[in-house]
Amino acid sequence: MKILHLADEHVRDRDIEEIENILSFIIATAQTEEPDLIISAGDLFDSQDIRMGSRAALAAIRFISELADIAPVGIILGTPSHEGHAPEILRFARGNCPIRVASVPGQFILEAGEFKTEADNEGFGFQPEAILTLIPTPTKQFFQTTAGIEAGDQEIGQAMSGLFAGFGTQAAAYPGIPHVLVYHGGISGARLPSGHVRTGMDIEISTDQIRMAGGDSNFLGAFYPGGIYPVKVDEQGCGFFIHEIGGNDFIACLGHIHQVQILGAYGDEKRSRHIPTPCKRTVRFQRDLRDIPEGQDESVYVDGVSGSHVRYELTTWQDEAGEIDKAGIEKMLMEEGALSVDIRITRVPREAIRAVEVLDALTLRGKIVAQAEIKGEEVDPEILDMADRLENTPVDALLKQAQEGLI
Repeated sequence: MKILHLADEHVRDRDIEEIENILSFIIATAQTEEPDLIISAGDLFDSQDIRMGSRAALAAIRFISELADIAPVGIILGTPSHEGHAPEILRFARGNCPIRVASVPGQFILEAGEFKTEADNEGFGFQPEAILTLIPTPTKQFFQTTAGIEAGDQEIGQAMSGLFAGFGTQAAAYPGIPHVLVYHGGISGARLPSGHVRTGMDIEISTDQIRMAGGDSNFLGAFYPGGIYPVKVDEQGCGFFIHEIGGNDFIACLGHIHQVQILGAYGDEKRSRHIPTPCKRTVRFQRDLRDIPEGQDESVYVDGVSGSHVRYELTTWQDEAGEIDKAGIEKMLMEEGALSVDIRITRVPREAIRAVEVLDALTLRGKIVAQAEIKGEEVDPEILDMADRLENTPVDALLKQAQEGLI
């Protein structure tokens, strides 16, 4: 079977024109590819505060309706802190095929283009096309824990193993049938667009836990498609996957990490193709003006900004920040073809840097000199001599001199 797998659409009124163009591209691709199943792996909306009559809500409903004219659509809830239960409005979407929105973990049997459960089995037996396990972002409310935040995360991590194993046992009742697991959350080893490994930032599970849901099936891997457009700076490679699986294959379709990657897998590129979306790039430039030697050109030079959104981050001394020509920089970048320009200035107090020099000074003389530099004062040589004597004279000798009134 063929699966269209996307995630992290983050539909919102801001950027809605670009989002609508990308959604139209995905629909056109689906019409060409003719998948048997379409998966949205969480964070379809950018905010839980979505108004039914908003352009974003209408675009999302229209998008899901048109996808459902092509194939059954499975949707899971994403990050509770921002998407909340907003995707539940997609139950109002209508198409030729069914739409399933999962707000709690569940397992379904895809048969004749319909989502069914064991309860639908009336004694005639199933002839499933695939097993579909839908697991939204785990929450403490679902697992009914009353522990604190850290302990709660640990409890959920442990409870997820049982959850995956339970779904694996259920799926094992249908050997030789492809199994698709859909999950929104952090996976051990996943890398952010910045290149850093996502560790300790939220509830996290491992690919070994995911494998428990597949039993003895052929595990193709855990696939992150990235977002469909750059929600934040540095997000590149935006797009979605087309997976082709069959027989005893088991695949995990993930959402949450805005970076294309495959984890715990021996994925075959011919069976899992990443389709880039025609999104506009967001590029980021950083420059530290504190490091520029006096007299050197401080002009802004950038390449490759044409057709991109630009964020330019400058670091400078607090007392020199007013000298930065933000309007001039923005004009220059726009003339180079930037779609938008976001200039951010980090102001560093000189005193804060010099205070570190005071702390780092190894001798009393050094600390006094560094402190005087902060205040712009000169130090009396006699004070420095006294500092040397105090630091280099044994304590017993200092006490004796004090008793004799010599210091």
